[in-house]
Amino acid sequence: MTVTLSKRTEEIVQAQLKTGRYATPDEVANRLIEERLSDTASPEFPSGPNAAELKSSLLAAVSKPMRPYRKGEFVELAQRVIAEERGA
Repeated sequence: MTVTLSKRTEEIVQAQLKTGRYATPDEVANRLIEERLSDTASPEFPSGPNAAELKSSLLAAVSKPMRPYRKGEFVELAQRVIAEERGA
């Protein structure tokens, strides 16, 4: 099976290979997938919010007062998020 990785995921795989714990990218990918499926977080792999955290965050967001975006605000927000992701 061939899988195409995102740039960020490829960076994670390469970083793990450099540690010497894994001999091949396959080993890294298998370990990451197994960890995610078993829901056992490991400090060696970055993790995102779990379902409960995501639900809580979304519920908090929708309960706040809403206001329309000012002209150009959404573009500024998108650019900031992109810059943060590239720097991460």
